[in-house]
Amino acid sequence: MKNRSSGSGNIFLESITDFTNISKTTNVQSNCMSITFINKGSNTVNINGLKLSTDETIEVAQPNTFIDRTRYTVGFDSDGTESNCLVIRILPKNQS
Repeated sequence: MKNRSSGSGNIFLESITDFTNISKTTNVQSNCMSITFINKGSNTVNINGLKLSTDETIEVAQPNTFIDRTRYTVGFDSDGTESNCLVIRILPKNQS
């Protein structure tokens, strides 16, 4: 039988929340536990081929202790001031 060290056995990880607004085609390296894309403009956002209309959201979240290493391409159907994708990443503190 294994003996637990002191405490309740819960492991708490420290994280940082990172916010980025994207208005032109770019690549986003996730390196995070969770990533969310929110279309805050009127142009359609394309995330690795997935289309998001205005105010649509997609979140990719990993189970405990897993890190997503996906490289996402964020693009828009049109260029201009109406292109805005908010990207929110939850990063392990040591990965910022």
